[in-house]
Amino acid sequence: MADRVVVRAPATVANLGPGFDAMGLALTWHDEVRVERGGEGLEITASGLGADTLPRDETNGVVVGLRAVLGDLPALRIHKMTAVAYARGFGASALSICAGLVAGRALGDTAHSDDDLLALAVDLEGHPDNVAPCLRGGITVNAAGRGLRLDPPDQLRLLACIAPGALSTETARAALPDMVPHADAVANVGRAALLAAALATRRLDVLFEATEDVLHQPPRFALMRESGDLVAGLRAGGVAAFLSGAGPSVGAFVRAHEADAGAVAARALAPDGWEVRVIDIDRDGATVVESR
Repeated sequence: MADRVVVRAPATVANLGPGFDAMGLALTWHDEVRVERGGEGLEITASGLGADTLPRDETNGVVVGLRAVLGDLPALRIHKMTAVAYARGFGASALSICAGLVAGRALGDTAHSDDDLLALAVDLEGHPDNVAPCLRGGITVNAAGRGLRLDPPDQLRLLACIAPGALSTETARAALPDMVPHADAVANVGRAALLAAALATRRLDVLFEATEDVLHQPPRFALMRESGDLVAGLRAGGVAAFLSGAGPSVGAFVRAHEADAGAVAARALAPDGWEVRVIDIDRDGATVVESR
């Protein structure tokens, strides 16, 4: 049983266009969480991007994850080093929960399997699209309580266009209609299947067609005009762009040898204040990097 653990957990991108609430991938863009026994009750500190906004009580996602594994918590000191922006579309809340789950298993030396942790994460987060890749790494497809992990193609990169302002997932989800036309549902089912097949068979040449979405992005773009304009501009140039999770940030699939050109195009199209990065896909997921 460890007295101190450090967990590194990745940012994620959900949906990937048509794979609403079912598909996601992990990025080599990480937060670190340190949990150690001692102190008085729960002592929570944070540093890095947006650290002053993180809750210092039981609502903190790391605490939620720890409690799901350990039950009643001992006195703990928790420190989160944040690099992933909250409410931008990169799974920061899922990351915190997953880091807490993994830290709790290591700290308590529990018998929870990887599947157990994923089931807990889905219960806590409500859907698997961010927590599955955060825990397992790579690209994940989850539906009907079952999931598969895909190793990412070696040449695949994610072009991340990071919005300067936040938008809560709840607000973005509230914009979705209760019913959609049958034709739109059929279109998205076909494209999501094509996307999964393309990634599994490394057919990067069909990712542009496979990432088109008509189900959840159009109503969300009504809330985030800049995001919609950026996706439309990139796709007009042949870049496989899509809303990153619930937004407002934008992601795009690019091949490694085309990544620099894609970044130049994205910077030219992005509004003032947006940041553009080319990020590799994380293959490991949330990992204990120190335990003693």
